[in-house]
Amino acid sequence: MGIEQRPVIAISLLSEIAQAISHLNADRALLFLTESAVSVTESAGALLLTPHEKSNTMIPFVRSFQESTPEPDISGDFLSDCFSVFIRLRNNALGTPASEYEISENYPVKKMSAWPVMLSGKPVGLLVMFKPEDRSEFSVEQRSVLEIITPFMGSLFENLRLNNEMIHKNSRLSALYEISQQAESLIDFRDIYDALGKVARSFINFDVYLLYFVSADGKTLEARIDQNISESFPRSIPVGEGPVGLAAKELKPYLTYTREFNSVLILPIEVSGRLIGVLTIGSRKPYAYRDEDIIGLRIIATQIASIDHMFKDLIRLKGFTERILESMTSGVLIFNPEGRVTYANPEIRTIMGRQFPEGWSPFDSSDKLPGRLNELMVEALTTNITLESEKVKIRNSNPARIVEVNAFPFRNETGGMLGTAVFIKDVTQISALEEQLKRADKLSALGVLAAGIAHEIRNPLTGMKMIVQLLQSEFGVKDPRSEPLHIIQSEIDRLESIIGNLLDFARPSKPKAIDVEPEKVVEDCFLLIKNQLKKQNIKFSKNVVPNCPKIVGDPDQLKQVFINILTNAVQALHAEGELRINIDLRDDFVTIAFEDTGTGIPASRLPDIFNPFMTTKEDGTGLGLSMALRIVEEHGGKIEVQSVVDEGSIFTVYLPRKQE
Repeated sequence: MGIEQRPVIAISLLSEIAQAISHLNADRALLFLTESAVSVTESAGALLLTPHEKSNTMIPFVRSFQESTPEPDISGDFLSDCFSVFIRLRNNALGTPASEYEISENYPVKKMSAWPVMLSGKPVGLLVMFKPEDRSEFSVEQRSVLEIITPFMGSLFENLRLNNEMIHKNSRLSALYEISQQAESLIDFRDIYDALGKVARSFINFDVYLLYFVSADGKTLEARIDQNISESFPRSIPVGEGPVGLAAKELKPYLTYTREFNSVLILPIEVSGRLIGVLTIGSRKPYAYRDEDIIGLRIIATQIASIDHMFKDLIRLKGFTERILESMTSGVLIFNPEGRVTYANPEIRTIMGRQFPEGWSPFDSSDKLPGRLNELMVEALTTNITLESEKVKIRNSNPARIVEVNAFPFRNETGGMLGTAVFIKDVTQISALEEQLKRADKLSALGVLAAGIAHEIRNPLTGMKMIVQLLQSEFGVKDPRSEPLHIIQSEIDRLESIIGNLLDFARPSKPKAIDVEPEKVVEDCFLLIKNQLKKQNIKFSKNVVPNCPKIVGDPDQLKQVFINILTNAVQALHAEGELRINIDLRDDFVTIAFEDTGTGIPASRLPDIFNPFMTTKEDGTGLGLSMALRIVEEHGGKIEVQSVVDEGSIFTVYLPRKQE
């Protein structure tokens, strides 16, 4: 029918339609056209469209009806009948598309008809009109209106489809971006999966979202997220059983349904052709998913596969790293950016003698580390600086220990703080060895100097001694002139003694290695100072552990050590003071402790008392304790000193016991 043959009402409507739809989007324009058809025909109608070419159903896009007509019943049977007409149209089984088709014999003849919505010669939908009860067919004018409207509907449907596809693609792109952002910002495995589920919901509607992962033996699929698992999707599914199990076995996506969910989309998750799990979504709406949704869901599946691979690598790396940290001889503390412990290796507990529970912080006032050590940690965590080889003496331990502290902040690629690693190493023995080496070097240099001095002094001193002896023989003993000579002789003898000490210091003899009874050496030394103790009215006591083992060493050199310590103790004692000697065992050492109630040594002087030429005595050389320490160290031992001013001192000599 040409335009000049159409009724006037149809031509007028054509103009109105053109003006109206030019200002409306596609879905509102389709609604306008459907309502216009219902208004002109004074009936009820529904526009049915197909989601895509391979669709197996039709979707009611819009329905409209007059107040005088009943609401159309768009039920399952009705849609099936309409789809049968659509299929015949699509397959060209009805020949060239006409303007009107009867829906089915199941409905009263002439009461319901379908008008094809065409696009490029192919049907994409149906405009179904429900005729009034009192009318067997539409008038010529009404048919003309429907013939005008349906071509517009085809074009509008294509615009709607393209627009929806663009929105769908944009949503997938946005989802992909969101996924990458979520994956970068989240650390916890479950949080990432949950975030991916939220992103998926932005472009795919679902009522259930499940992730199954293949078990270690590859025989079952296990749900890996804390969710309410429905009857349709148990927590564990054998591979090859049910839709989910079949998708896993065949490595193919499935579009299916269950009793609970009318639409189910199942997608295997692969890494390098190897199945790692299955992603499943379900909707209670029928025909909820399209082939395009599989593409969108593959974005999620790909990210899950990548995340799964990444986390497995991270787990392996974490395990490797922890094994390294646990085998280290240094104590390790890992802090988060807030300054709280997230990891502590076993060695740190051994070194510090305490636990470091997760969340511990040096900022907590109730649980701080001793003194300077806590201050260093606070400094490292607040300034994010690198600390290298900071040594701290821990005095509240027995014995006192020295630890070395290193702290290293670590950052991400953009410079953001990820945390701080603190390494603490017990360097007590190393520091002691370093001090011994320093002292040995110092003693060696002093020995060379002392030998030179002694040589230079001894020669003129010998001449002076000979002259004094000659003068004494001429004057006689009773001659008053000989008294100054006695003084000179006495000073020459003292100088010779000093020279002898200098030479002993400069050229120490190697100790003998024979069995020695510590108590016997102490007894010999006591006999030498017995008279002095009696003269000063000093109380003396000795305590020896039963069955005290022998030591291996040089008794003469050890006697020199003990006499030096005893002499210093006697000189520090007041009248009626006390001197105690305790011989005991401590681990693999025999200990000889010399305890006095004398004047004590100031704390400021304690670090220097073993240095050569350091003395508080007017007539002392300052070599006694230095030589004593060297002898003890050459025997494989050590000397410890405790002293309090006006209370006394304890010198404890450690000597290795003889190994039986």
